[in-house]
Amino acid sequence: MRYRHFYLPLNALILGVLLLVPRVLATGVPIGGFLPMVGIGLTDEFDTNFNFFPNPSTSPGGIMLGAGGTAHYDVALLDTGAAVSLITDQATTDFNMYGPYPGEADGFRGTETLLVGGATGFLEAEIFDPVGLYATGLQNRIGSGSLTLDNGALLGQTNTSIIGIPAESELPNVLGLPFASQYATSIRSDQPQIFTLDGKTVRTPQIDFLPLGSGGHGIARRAPFSLNPGASFAQPPAYLLNINNLDLDHPNENPSTPTIIQGGLFLSINAENEGGQLNDYDFFFDTGADVTVVSELNASRLGFDVILDEPDFTVAVVGSGGENSEVPGFYVEEFTIQAIGGNVTAYNVPIIVLNVPNPADPGNVVDGIVGTNLLAGRNVVIDPEPALGGGTSGPHLYISDPVTSEFNWASAAPSGPWASGGNWNTAAVPDTLGIANVRHVAGGDQTATLASSTTVWELNVSGTASQTMTVQVDSGQTLTTFGGINIEEGGVIRLSTGILDAQNVEILDGMLIGEGLIKTGSGPIPGQVENRNGIVSPGNGVGSLGIEGRYSSADGGTLAIEIGGLGAGTMFDQLNVDGPVGLGGTLDATLVDLGGGVFDPMVGDIFEILVASGEVAGTFDTLLLPAGYEWFVSYNTNSVDLRVTIPGDFDGDFDADGDDLAIWEAGFGGEGEYSAADFLTWQTQFNGVAPSTVSPSTVPEPSSIALWLVGLAIGACRWRT
Repeated sequence: MRYRHFYLPLNALILGVLLLVPRVLATGVPIGGFLPMVGIGLTDEFDTNFNFFPNPSTSPGGIMLGAGGTAHYDVALLDTGAAVSLITDQATTDFNMYGPYPGEADGFRGTETLLVGGATGFLEAEIFDPVGLYATGLQNRIGSGSLTLDNGALLGQTNTSIIGIPAESELPNVLGLPFASQYATSIRSDQPQIFTLDGKTVRTPQIDFLPLGSGGHGIARRAPFSLNPGASFAQPPAYLLNINNLDLDHPNENPSTPTIIQGGLFLSINAENEGGQLNDYDFFFDTGADVTVVSELNASRLGFDVILDEPDFTVAVVGSGGENSEVPGFYVEEFTIQAIGGNVTAYNVPIIVLNVPNPADPGNVVDGIVGTNLLAGRNVVIDPEPALGGGTSGPHLYISDPVTSEFNWASAAPSGPWASGGNWNTAAVPDTLGIANVRHVAGGDQTATLASSTTVWELNVSGTASQTMTVQVDSGQTLTTFGGINIEEGGVIRLSTGILDAQNVEILDGMLIGEGLIKTGSGPIPGQVENRNGIVSPGNGVGSLGIEGRYSSADGGTLAIEIGGLGAGTMFDQLNVDGPVGLGGTLDATLVDLGGGVFDPMVGDIFEILVASGEVAGTFDTLLLPAGYEWFVSYNTNSVDLRVTIPGDFDGDFDADGDDLAIWEAGFGGEGEYSAADFLTWQTQFNGVAPSTVSPSTVPEPSSIALWLVGLAIGACRWRT
């Protein structure tokens, strides 16, 4: 079975890889891992003495950049796969990069640009004059509302040139390898940071920047890094002055390249699948990639041929240059990160197959990428310590044991409160590091009721083929997860005007029902509700359901809509998506009785069943619509509506005219949408005249339709004369 419409923002080559996807399995390795987010600030600190290297700094000096003289702080993705650091078009405005500032009338505007991109294309980015770049973990935020950081916790570099990306890019701010190569980075999943910023939930491990060569900070297991090319790590990364327009008094003005490190961190991995093996292969390590990737050649060595084999799932990769759709994904039986102190081995690992340029050798592709999904639920320390870093052990990735715990629903009662420890196998309620497995225990249908807001690491809900297990989120309450929510066979999540708040929601043979809001993503990086093989049904009865992020319906997914009148959300169901939509699967619409009998729609009635702020792509594969009516499904740029029309209306404008005939002709024959019978239906409705004497045996072929219309027009003219 093929699955469609995953969306993964991806950008490679210059900026590494940024992948965002939902989980496929509720147990084992997820497709999508954690997204390490940090807080950043900029200053006006730069060097005018022909020094093009960043200078380490333990505290900001000079002027903090921001509009109106107020320091601005922002969230950025920590991305060890990015060769440069970057800010978005909005952040360019928020940091007031164009000034003015004292002594810098034009601010830090540059005149040079850089073409960046990767697997999906390229975009042109602006190279800024050097500034001071500072960062800290988001545990050091102060207050609420807009982001404010404790300046005393900021570490960074002065005299570093970053780039600005245009507004059309989906990339977030990125703190890249030029920064990360100068520090050891501790990523603590045991201290998850979950908070609201600008109306969006940020989910990130605690992040601390430490001295190079400082070791694992309590973590013994270490996987050696290969620094490739090693020479790029031997000295701090630099920007390149503009020799074509050199100002001897201000050589820092208008760099021709930003502060860049061309290379990367590589881990030694083994993989096995159905007799195929990879042994001692160097995989690129990228904290900006939350999915694991193998090249096409290495996929074939593991028994997956991207041309000949049907994938286990497919994804769409969205990057700087647009969308690369139908990227194949497979499950690898065994995947190992080689480490001293015990290898890290995972089983049934989802991977995608994609050729990604090698940052150490852009003319070739990497063997693969180790994504953060392989490290989900673990603490890690990234120490890219070059020989001159002062350490003794060399560059390593330190990997802890899992820091999360399993909590299993244990009550056999038909219903019970989530907040009662007696309903869980541990006699305690799941906490922020708890994986909550709410699975059917015994008897008939069961329900766990969330009557007060709570936060867990992950939620998995499942029943059986004949008994459901429901998690009900009551009115005004929020169920928040650090990672994903998975609704498996027999599992139901029902919102009674409650809220789900998760990185991603995956529906696998289960149901998502109710009225309320589903918030997805992490800060500036959107998430997704993926209806893989289940049912999404807005409303408890008739109602509306909101999604913040993407909504995607795969081949096996169903959108169930009830229609009882003409009022959206009150008399017929509506799905409201604040983001893009990818459609497939089944639309199942039914007429219901809201008092006074089952609703009987009339020709001309329109029901806007789906509304999106982003583009609606794709169509439903199967339509299950109420019998006795002529329905037309209108797929619009930002919405989908159902219309009651007349037979022969193929464009949904409530009549049968020449436009409909043209549509019929374009879709007739072969595997086309329309048949000869559809033509006869149109003919009976054309301009409201009585049925013609044309019989099925004389239905014209598409090539003769134009001639037939000419004859019809001539006949009409003769009659009028």
